[in-house]
Amino acid sequence: MFNKEDMSKEDINTIFGQQTIVDGKLTTKGSIRIEGEMKGTIIAEGDVFIGESGEVNSNIEARNIVIAGNVEGNVTAKEKLEILAAGRLEGNIKSKRLVIEEGAKFIGESIPLVENEVQKPKQKDKNENKVEKVIKK
Repeated sequence: MFNKEDMSKEDINTIFGQQTIVDGKLTTKGSIRIEGEMKGTIIAEGDVFIGESGEVNSNIEARNIVIAGNVEGNVTAKEKLEILAAGRLEGNIKSKRLVIEEGAKFIGESIPLVENEVQKPKQKDKNENKVEKVIKK
């Protein structure tokens, strides 16, 4: 969809500058560019661009994701994930298309996102959080 060269300000709804620090859950229907620090979760219906000064410790889910900064967390791109030469991702990837430029760093696993795959929330097992206390005499 886009890369660093053809990304224009008109494509971005929200920009977090270098002096911005966000801690929590970020949800947007548009696209976002992060040049500052983000910790938590990012969910975007649009695109997410992590700039070269961006430091993100977060799981990210978006249509397209471009990483030029540092990301630590799992990433799900419904369409395309690009890790640019200056980018670093430490986490697992789930994406239909993946581009990793020469010089980029990726530590993790990559799983292809199937065309018609529907992500369903995991059903909680009724015994999943059950703790049994065992007393030995």
